[in-house]
Amino acid sequence: MSKVSVHLGFTFRVGPLDQNQYGRVDLTYDQIDTELPLQPQLEASDEVSNVVWKTIKGKVDSQIDEMLNEGG
Repeated sequence: MSKVSVHLGFTFRVGPLDQNQYGRVDLTYDQIDTELPLQPQLEASDEVSNVVWKTIKGKVDSQIDEMLNEGG
């Protein structure tokens, strides 16, 4: 039984150019079984990803706000 992983990352600039501050968001779907139907696996992964994304986004937004307030 073969399993695959898919990873996507995005790096973005935060704040003024002269401060060289960046954030990064990554998402990985792991252990996707190539012998099982793909759609149910992706739907289950999508449900979990949406919940995790909301939590992580809140934390990242908070940290970015702190970083920008320290620099200003």
